[in-house]
Amino acid sequence: MLGLAVLAVGSATPAPQPQAQVMLLDEFPRDSTSLTHGTMVEAVLQSRTQVSHQRVQVPLGAQMDLINRPEPGNLDKYIVQRFSVPTEATARALENMHRPGVAAQSQGASESRVVESLWGAAQARPATRSFLENELGLASGSSDAEFLQALVHRVDEVHHGDRTIGAARQHLLRAAHSAEEAGVIRVVSAGNQGHLEQLFDRLGVLTGRDFYMSDMADPAAIIVGASDNHGTDSRADDGPAALASPNAGALVGAQGVNVPVTVHGKTYLESGSSFAQPQVSALVAEWKSADPGLTRDEALQRLLTLSQPVSNAEPYIGAGIIYGQ
Repeated sequence: MLGLAVLAVGSATPAPQPQAQVMLLDEFPRDSTSLTHGTMVEAVLQSRTQVSHQRVQVPLGAQMDLINRPEPGNLDKYIVQRFSVPTEATARALENMHRPGVAAQSQGASESRVVESLWGAAQARPATRSFLENELGLASGSSDAEFLQALVHRVDEVHHGDRTIGAARQHLLRAAHSAEEAGVIRVVSAGNQGHLEQLFDRLGVLTGRDFYMSDMADPAAIIVGASDNHGTDSRADDGPAALASPNAGALVGAQGVNVPVTVHGKTYLESGSSFAQPQVSALVAEWKSADPGLTRDEALQRLLTLSQPVSNAEPYIGAGIIYGQ
């Protein structure tokens, strides 16, 4: 019996290499029928790779009811929560990644995103704008340029001065470094504040150098911007999407306008770097599955080689556009 056992083992085909696991960091529903941002991003990933994935719940934190309640100090509380909560949750998720794989994330925590959210709330409700003017020390009836400039200054001041935000950021950087040493390649979205940039250009609103950079990224992350094929098969008119954030660290871009997303048998057309990111993550996951030892730098070099450059588009989509392979 012993000889037969040895013979059986010796003649068996080698076990296949384990597939790289994709850890999908996002907000997901509690039930199987609801749709969330994470559900939509997940559908894009699944449409492009069979590599197994796991959901990781990362809440965005601050709720707009803080702004809708006219209580002194709520503006700063909102800013702190909007940066610290998702950054801390991302750090904790990365600390639990101990084997080679891909950490894919389409969430952001940038000054531009916080300002955009507050600007939208102010436009939607006059009472909210009045409250924010008071919090910012502005007279009622301030111009849009005055209001936005004051908002930019306050968000920047809290972002760089609050200890809770700083501690969360340092926690993420440590966790990201440990995950990279374990063979994890991070792929994150660049952001969708291109229209805000255009508004600021018209109004003359000034911003800091890192205004569009997300605290959710780290120096080793592969940041993906949104490109636009304008609904044609020709690549001649392809370029950065109008919504693409500038100077957000994008290294490459992928289609991010009217991306077909099929969930529960229904197809939606979604736009944003959120839906460009999983396209690149799927590609990296396929490479990592075939070669578990693939490093972040090697993956990035492959992406840079595949990317199709677009003139004057580097601030939005880095080296160029990644098309389906």
